[in-house]
Amino acid sequence: MDAESRRNPANALSYDAIMGALFENYECIYDIDVTTSAYQRYYESDSYSELKLARGGSDFFTSLPEDIAKAVYPEDQEYVSSMLSRTALLNGVKKGKYYTFIYRLMADGEPVYHKIRATMCLIGGQPHILLGVRNIDTEILTDQAHHAQLASMHQKEKNHMEAILGSAAGYLEANLTRDLVLEMSPTLLHDDAAPVLAGKTMKYSELEALLCAEFVVAENEKYAQISNRDYLISCFQRGEKRASVSFSSRTANGDAQPCKKVFYLYQDAASGDILSFCVIYDLTEQQRKEMELEKLEEELRMSRIRNFTSQMQPHFLYNALGSIQEIILDDPQYASELVGDFTVHLRSCIRAMASDQPLPFSQELDNIRAYVNIERMRFGEKLKIRYEIEADRFSIIPLSIQPLVENAIRHGIYERGAAGGTVSIRSRELPEAWEVRVEDDGVGFDVDALQRDLAGGMRDATGLKNIIFRLDKVMHASVTIHSTIGVGTSVTVRIPKGGVSE
Repeated sequence: MDAESRRNPANALSYDAIMGALFENYECIYDIDVTTSAYQRYYESDSYSELKLARGGSDFFTSLPEDIAKAVYPEDQEYVSSMLSRTALLNGVKKGKYYTFIYRLMADGEPVYHKIRATMCLIGGQPHILLGVRNIDTEILTDQAHHAQLASMHQKEKNHMEAILGSAAGYLEANLTRDLVLEMSPTLLHDDAAPVLAGKTMKYSELEALLCAEFVVAENEKYAQISNRDYLISCFQRGEKRASVSFSSRTANGDAQPCKKVFYLYQDAASGDILSFCVIYDLTEQQRKEMELEKLEEELRMSRIRNFTSQMQPHFLYNALGSIQEIILDDPQYASELVGDFTVHLRSCIRAMASDQPLPFSQELDNIRAYVNIERMRFGEKLKIRYEIEADRFSIIPLSIQPLVENAIRHGIYERGAAGGTVSIRSRELPEAWEVRVEDDGVGFDVDALQRDLAGGMRDATGLKNIIFRLDKVMHASVTIHSTIGVGTSVTVRIPKGGVSE
């Protein structure tokens, strides 16, 4: 607690109430003085207090081994010790906005998943690490259940496809060059079709014409085009060894049954004739399973998006409130304006947690301005913002452009130190799309090196991946990134007109 809070108990109580509400999802918050390693623990939950750990001390890192031995699941103790060593913790918070890892605490003799999130900030002009401990056991178990269900569905799908391949609805082998049916399954034709072909040499063209006229009840023209022998021969001559068509056929009892017919094309080595082996698949069960898989995969993706979006804000909120508190007495009017900006940003975050329903770009722009005003309070004149808004009469998903501005400030401009820099937010209308671009003249980075680090697990870009996925899934929008070390970075979002997904 700072000197002003001690002089004004009511202000301190109000501050504690705000912070308690913001961190109500956390088991506790550690405040570690980087210079002295002294620490204090706040906002302790009932379950965390049962661990009977020290509430503070002169050296966080010296007290750590005893606390780990007392509270951490035995198999995770060595891992937690390495992740919370002074070197690892300092390096972690210096590299990114926050430093996180997952481990297990012991509760009533059972391991319970928790997540630690740490960030660096200035308190009273001194560097501090704020470290939050959050119970994520329910989320982890739910995610594991989803993974198990998805794996089960994939296995069922594999088994189902093997069953289809092993017992197709029908098959047909034909010499396309000579227009002859070589072999077909007994189930290919209904019993009432047998008299039609009785006593005839089975011609491929006649058989397919009969099937199209008598049994195909949907996509007749497409079926006739793809199954035509001249078309299949031309496919083979173009180097295409496979053709397929989806349609619905009439069953023996008159129902429509979704089917897929696949033509495998090859050439007889001896005669040079072009042949086709055709398999008909019943897609009724396959379609149902594909829909279940797509629904489950989408649910899993959106669940992860919601979890990440709801977790990425507390460190910024904590820092912003602390900074606003420090200027309340010196400049109440400015502090009041910042509280208004803080409210706008907080409302946008809450809206993004609840839904990806697109909103007017002007509202996203309001959030960007509010966020920038808060950051300028902290960075001062070294942060310059340029708005070149030529178009705003379009929609965009909430909290999609603001994080790009945040990245530009924190990873582009802030890394330049006292030199500072400029972030430009531009929007314009193109003939087929709306375009938003966020540019900075910061430190830049090697895009290829970043991609290699991401592929190797050395860096985390979950936030950017989340933005790209949401924009693509909901808006059918593309995101393009260009960066040059020492020059800066440009991120362009292009939203096709009328591209909002239902």
